Amino acid sequence: MNDSVLSGRFLVSDVLWKAIDTLIIEIKRKQQTPPKNSNRMFVEAILHQARTGNPWRDMPREFGDWKAAYNRFRRWERRGIWKHLQSLDAKPLRHLFIDSTVVRAHQHASGAPKKSGGKAKQAIGRSSGGLTTKLHAACADERTAVSLSLSPGQSHDATAFQTVWEGVPKNLAD
Repeated sequence: MNDSVLSGRFLVSDVLWKAIDTLIIEIKRKQQTPPKNSNRMFVEAILHQARTGNPWRDMPREFGDWKAAYNRFRRWERRGIWKHLQSLDAKPLRHLFIDSTVVRAHQHASGAPKKSGGKAKQAIGRSSGGLTTKLHAACADERTAVSLSLSPGQSHDATAFQTVWEGVPKNLAD
């Protein structure tokens, strides 16, 4: 398969690919024969599947045979290769977005016994909108939350900032 078919549509940057490729080269199949698809096309196919959520059978032909990609994906999953590759991209954040949203609680949601913490333990408070909870989040981008915190609905956002900030993993906050 020619990698230039989708050359303008790669999701993995060339710099990151060089780091990943050195690890992947060491990975060999049991048959010791190279796969028909290049490693980069295989990784791009998996990222395409994750991004679109399409069934495997609907994978574009440019990525090769869907069944071969699926079987290779499963082999890598069993061997823990994906978890290892995922740790490569743990670079410090350039931006951290912190915001909150109000979640309305059902009227029967506040019935926790006081001996087990009551409303405070459930982070349910009474605001002008009724029984609510605030969800505070620190996000790296629109899909990646790195820290979450709950507070009662009547509390101010600034009071939860320290809790959210402390929840950001230290290797990302450096």
